[in-house]
Amino acid sequence: MQDPKLIYSLEVRVIDLEQKVSELESLLNEITSGRVKGTDPSVVPLPPALLKRINEGEHPVRVVRQFRLMTQKELGELCGIRPNHISAIERGMSYGLKTAKRLADALAVPVDILT
Repeated sequence: MQDPKLIYSLEVRVIDLEQKVSELESLLNEITSGRVKGTDPSVVPLPPALLKRINEGEHPVRVVRQFRLMTQKELGELCGIRPNHISAIERGMSYGLKTAKRLADALAVPVDILT
């Protein structure tokens, strides 16, 4: 009565899902591995791949903003900086410590990543 093809198909799907869950768990561990006990819980550590992009020269505000799936407008609303100013910052315009602090708070990263 049982269809062997159906059972095999379901087993393959379960194995595939188990593999995907395992991959997600390892990514989650990678993301949270930098978290230090006693640190500010609002500051979320960045995955090594993002830090590599920043070290290779990409603008940290853009890298973190995109990682957080935020638009420039959304970031601007969170930190009180106009989106066109954020755009200019991401293109290389210099900015002060006060602006860096506001951006860091909105992006939930330490200020030193953005400076």
